[in-house]
Amino acid sequence: MRKYFFTLTVIICFLYGCSESSIPTETQLNSSVNGKSINILKNHQFLLDLEVHADGGYQWDCEINDTKVIMQDSVNFRPKYSGEIKPGGATIETFYFTSGPIPGDCTINLIEHRGWEKNIPPINTVQFHVVVK
Repeated sequence: MRKYFFTLTVIICFLYGCSESSIPTETQLNSSVNGKSINILKNHQFLLDLEVHADGGYQWDCEINDTKVIMQDSVNFRPKYSGEIKPGGATIETFYFTSGPIPGDCTINLIEHRGWEKNIPPINTVQFHVVVK
């Protein structure tokens, strides 16, 4: 009986340690990453939330200097505050990224601007360095 209990305890501890809930699968970033370097694991997802002046026609454009290291998956918009969506309300633009299967590093540059205004500087910029280990 004692041997059975010990074996069962070891198996439960092993399964608990291997459960997916104990392994982080996504890293969430915001504009405070500007000017910093972050470390990401291979094949890891991360997202970046940026406030955008969407009611004024602004959007964030993203440029990645090495898409073998980091790939942009998608972009999503949502209201900053939960509840009813209101015209002119604060908006968050979320960028979803995935690191590649090989180690490396790259720089991600984002600018907030109106796409149709060609000779006007962006109203905001975010730039950060990513190291994939």
